[in-house]
Amino acid sequence: MFLEKLYLRKIRNIKEAVLSLNPRTNVIIGENAAGKTTILESIDILSRGRSFRTNKIDSLVKDGEKSLYIGATLGDKKKKLEVDKGKNKTKILIDGKEEKKQSKIAQEVAVQSIHPNSHALIEGAPSERRAYLDWGLFHVEHDFKTEWSKYSKILRQRNEALKNRSSEEITWMRQLEPIGEKISSLRENYVNDLQKYIEINQKYIMPDVELKFSYEKGWDKNKSFLEALAEKRDTDLEKGYTGCGPQNADIKIIMNKKEAQKICSRGQQKLIANIMLLSQSKDFFDKKKFPSIILVDDLSAELTLEMQEKVLERLFETKSQIFLTALNDSVLADILCEMDANVFHVEHGEITQ
Repeated sequence: MFLEKLYLRKIRNIKEAVLSLNPRTNVIIGENAAGKTTILESIDILSRGRSFRTNKIDSLVKDGEKSLYIGATLGDKKKKLEVDKGKNKTKILIDGKEEKKQSKIAQEVAVQSIHPNSHALIEGAPSERRAYLDWGLFHVEHDFKTEWSKYSKILRQRNEALKNRSSEEITWMRQLEPIGEKISSLRENYVNDLQKYIEINQKYIMPDVELKFSYEKGWDKNKSFLEALAEKRDTDLEKGYTGCGPQNADIKIIMNKKEAQKICSRGQQKLIANIMLLSQSKDFFDKKKFPSIILVDDLSAELTLEMQEKVLERLFETKSQIFLTALNDSVLADILCEMDANVFHVEHGEITQ
């Protein structure tokens, strides 16, 4: 769902603000350190409970304050979402009713971000790419969250049994197998669903390269999960944890027949990451029939103006609600301000529209 209004209090250098939002495009302009990115971070915190820039709450709360507040109303449902977050306590409200889990808000607003560190999706650890997959599955596959919770619980129990060299680990191993296979199947099908969008975006943004994506399930693809677990049982007992399974899965990215992580420049990594995120957003819209939210911070970093314009064109094809930052007097700011958008100017934490 799209955000209609955003309410901010005591977050970084913003004391208090109320923003009336455009259901499609919102542009935030200002100098460095003015507070542009803080607006994007607040939307991320509202949905996921953390910022794409930091997990440390202390750095997010305005100096001299104990907590921050972020609220929003949804345009279609008119729901009110609220988060009051301090160092040791988080209060989550939906229409005034307190909720225990952040995922309750995440189900209402699906937020993705494109930012200067998005290249980590390509060059980072496999956990970055698993998180990418699981974001999509959380929102488009109702079974995924439940299955992953069950799997994680059984995995912890088996690892504990392995550490203690308990015979119970065999029981847990057998329970892991069907759930692990289901999670792997959901992820692999999801990667296959994304392929058509990735191909379209890649041909437009990076037409001179060949990109291929494949899902690596976290064990030998020629074996069942139970066979792989049994084969590694002695090693698992020695190390005290389960060495194969969906918790080790990855996406293999091949560019021009070579591993992208090894040959791509930083700019190419960012473009591939953008292609992946834009494809995911379009898949979300086509399946859910309502928009996700995309936060775009400092698009110009390490991208030529031509590449920025190409990414922007594909960005608007996702049908998402978009929030973009740009520096004062930049070419990007000029381009964005010509669009049908709500434009916000930020200076020293003060926001004008």
